[in-house]
Amino acid sequence: MNLLCLLFLSVWLIWPGNLWAGPTPQEVMTRVQAQYDRTSGFKAHFRQTSRLRAVNQEDTAEGWLYFQKPCRMRWQYETPPEQQKEIITDGREVWLYNPQDNVAMVYPLNQVLRSDLVMRFFSGMGKFRQDFEISWRRPPDQSLHFIIDLYPKVSRPEVKRLTLTINPQTYLVENLEFSNALGEETRFTFSRLSMDARHPAGFFTFTPPPGVRVVRERAQGNKVTR
Repeated sequence: MNLLCLLFLSVWLIWPGNLWAGPTPQEVMTRVQAQYDRTSGFKAHFRQTSRLRAVNQEDTAEGWLYFQKPCRMRWQYETPPEQQKEIITDGREVWLYNPQDNVAMVYPLNQVLRSDLVMRFFSGMGKFRQDFEISWRRPPDQSLHFIIDLYPKVSRPEVKRLTLTINPQTYLVENLEFSNALGEETRFTFSRLSMDARHPAGFFTFTPPPGVRVVRERAQGNKVTR
């Protein structure tokens, strides 16, 4: 009986952690960041699901994400039709164009980067090992994707937890989830990823169509409309 107990205890102590000989979650994040730091530009199809737990409401949208260093991005929301919009940054300003409202909001880039976690990540400004506590969401398996939880070391209302699902062959992010202090949960699923994509000149410059109202958000919070 004592021998059986000893055998059971030995198996329990080594399962499953000591059977995993792969990288630590910190090493995985280092490789992930290196992949995005290495590329000069990429594009990917995305599906965004946003959920507000308080009212049990969920919204889904799809479109394309384009990125070019340094800090140039274009998010094109294509479906559903009533949620079509564009978010474009040229490295200095961020334009949010909503054709349904016939208005374009303009923000200084440094103001947006302080709070937009997704943009910070892809622009190479998200220093995860410095800013987050990193751990496995579940013990990894060689046949499965890496799923990693990141909790901010300093309390931040815009993100309580960030979870990444990472392809173990490419070390690219296939799912990105985060929740905030208001109970809002957002999930991005990325597919059809093309690394080192080239974008034409002017692709990250937004020119408002005729008649569109432009509202500029100044750094001090003052708005200017034209």
